[in-house]
Amino acid sequence: MSKYYSKHASSHDKTRRNIIKGLASTSLLSFFPAFNVMADALADDVPSAFVSVSKTLTGRASLPDVLVDRFFHALQAEQSNFSNQVMSLEKELSQLDPKTYTEKLSPEAQKTAKTILSAWYTGIVGDGPDAQVIAYRHALEFSAVDDVLTPRSYCPNKPGFWAEKPVEKHA
Repeated sequence: MSKYYSKHASSHDKTRRNIIKGLASTSLLSFFPAFNVMADALADDVPSAFVSVSKTLTGRASLPDVLVDRFFHALQAEQSNFSNQVMSLEKELSQLDPKTYTEKLSPEAQKTAKTILSAWYTGIVGDGPDAQVIAYRHALEFSAVDDVLTPRSYCPNKPGFWAEKPVEKHA
């Protein structure tokens, strides 16, 4: 028994030791500022143009950083020249009066703006079987009615609550 047990226990112990070493070294990296700077540099991967355009188009002063990052990367993966389109859109938006956006944007800029707005309001990037759900509860389409409605599939009350008149949250 000891021969069989020690043979298998040693390979199991080596694997377990390697996992523990890996986890320990990964957690130690967070204590060194140089690695935190590298992580911050990776977070800056999302161009400020996308943030600016998203805020302008949605009319929001702030948008969740996590969603900005996810939407940008999903849109960029879907369209190879998405970064260039965003830069062009930002340039056009900066030269126009907000009241004339829909009338004066170029067709290319309008297409990019619709793509970005569609993503933010529906929470979905892409179409058909390749569509990705990036946000559901925090999709902006729900914010217009969030004082009285919750997204479908979220039950805000007891069974049968829907039969009663809704109570406004901000009344």
